[in-house]
Amino acid sequence: MFSKKSSGSLQSLPRTLEGKLFELVFIFLALLSWGFIAWLIGRAPDVVPTHFDAAGRPNGWGTPLSVVFPCIIITVVGACMLAGAYFPKSVNMPFSVQSPRQQLLAARMLRVLSLLMLVLQCVVAVSMLGQAIGYQPDSNAVLIYSCIGLIILTCIVFTWLIWRARTA
Repeated sequence: MFSKKSSGSLQSLPRTLEGKLFELVFIFLALLSWGFIAWLIGRAPDVVPTHFDAAGRPNGWGTPLSVVFPCIIITVVGACMLAGAYFPKSVNMPFSVQSPRQQLLAARMLRVLSLLMLVLQCVVAVSMLGQAIGYQPDSNAVLIYSCIGLIILTCIVFTWLIWRARTA
């Protein structure tokens, strides 16, 4: 099931149907979210909020293209997570990821998190450019904290599942 390239190197998982499906969904959602971002940029006013305080109120301003750099970073992080799913033993856990079941769950966690990065990307775009479509930034904090909470919850649940699978 696993291949070892050389002594001392990381074991990698082979490509599976699940991995390929996650990759295809990631590419589709990335294209869709970047199309959404382009659509928002085209409708945004000349000055948009680029930074928010803890309550979600804008406290920094810039051009609509200011959303591109953070969204590129988020997309790259998601793609790196997707690639990292092939090296599940490299996932930083408070315990060793050894069994095949643990490695499968660690890979799945990274794949799910990669898709959640695209959700975060859309949340960032809506927070910054949403007033172009009538979105009021009054609920930015709820939107952003909900997305981050979902990411943290995913990490907690998968970490627990991986820990439980240590004897499998």
